[in-house]
Amino acid sequence: MKEFIQPTKLWNRNFILLLQGHAVSVFGDVLYSISIGFWVFEKTGSTALMGVMSSISMFVMMFLNPFAGAIVDRSDRKKIIVGMDFLRGLLMIGVGYFAIQGQLGVEMVLFTAFVAAFCGVFFGPATMTVFVDLVPNSELVRAQSLSSGTNNLIGLIGKGVSGALLAFFGIGPMIVINGISFLFSAFTELFIHIPEGVKQGQPISVKHVLNDVVQGAKDTIATPGLNALILGALAANFFGAGYMSLLIPLSVQKGLSTTEFGFFVAAGSLAAVLAMLLLGVVKIPAKYKMKLFVAAFTLQTALLIVGFMGRGFPWLTTTFFISDFLNVIGNALLNATMILAIPRDKRATVIGFVSSFSIAGMALSTLGYGFLAEVFDLSVISIIGQVLAYFAILPVFLDKGIAKMMTAEEEPTPQPAA
Repeated sequence: MKEFIQPTKLWNRNFILLLQGHAVSVFGDVLYSISIGFWVFEKTGSTALMGVMSSISMFVMMFLNPFAGAIVDRSDRKKIIVGMDFLRGLLMIGVGYFAIQGQLGVEMVLFTAFVAAFCGVFFGPATMTVFVDLVPNSELVRAQSLSSGTNNLIGLIGKGVSGALLAFFGIGPMIVINGISFLFSAFTELFIHIPEGVKQGQPISVKHVLNDVVQGAKDTIATPGLNALILGALAANFFGAGYMSLLIPLSVQKGLSTTEFGFFVAAGSLAAVLAMLLLGVVKIPAKYKMKLFVAAFTLQTALLIVGFMGRGFPWLTTTFFISDFLNVIGNALLNATMILAIPRDKRATVIGFVSSFSIAGMALSTLGYGFLAEVFDLSVISIIGQVLAYFAILPVFLDKGIAKMMTAEEEPTPQPAA
């Protein structure tokens, strides 16, 4: 294996290629998710079915993430990234064809969600570990901020035009556009130079993968901070994340029109763009990171609760806008810290293990909120959920391991020997 040399500049060719490829596929994904959400709700009117549809991908990731991460660690990550985008592109174009022919059904939508999630299980850890290898360690927070900011800006544009495009083209062409965006991303990713992983080329078998997963679990539990994080993420997501899959029925309950809903979700993307631009420009000193992390999630929870108590477009958009801004700040600090705390040769496996716990909470929450909303008021469920989620995340705020990890990315990027 060739010696790995960490890049010394943020704006290098490989980072830019990865950035623009993702941006295009994000635009198609936004058009697809909003279109298919409205289609399911209009066809069935069931919040429970919307919860099931949203949770399918989460359950796939929950069960397969650790195994996929172990396979990614031993594989050519470039082939996985290109291959998964190519497969999803073909899938979406095929589904779009059936939709244009008037043959789209709920069963096909659920099957598409399953296959796309299966591809995403391998694509996610591959891109996340590659991303870290393409930028200097000291610039990771800025790089993630620029990447997320770009994607959210594209998402903002997509959400802003999705209603008009859906009304003009219909659902079939919207799905085809998503497929084309995946194929475009796959093409551009062919030109990215991705360094070999530490374990790349090692044998892949059931025994090897299982051993890696077990070791990943041990490493996660043994790493100060990560052990508290996985339990906190599981519980907090379980209690508080379910409302996100039910924004369409929530907006109807709060008196928003279809046009206002488009602006409402676009405002959330704008908040994320502004938060990421701020983090991309301002380098936060290590001594302030933990305080900012705690303050961001505390204020975010309070604003969500206030938002659920009111109704109408101005109220909902304002409270959720500020809440989304703070959520992005807190998560960006935590994610960059967590990634650098994991050894390079174990990143995909450990990240897969941590993600499984986080996604497990989201999946169960999505199902729970969907079925509870059939009987109880969605706002009341969401308020109770946010209160319980905050108490669930308190141990993370108080964990000394997390506080210590917050200074990890301050270390300068090692330079190659002369």
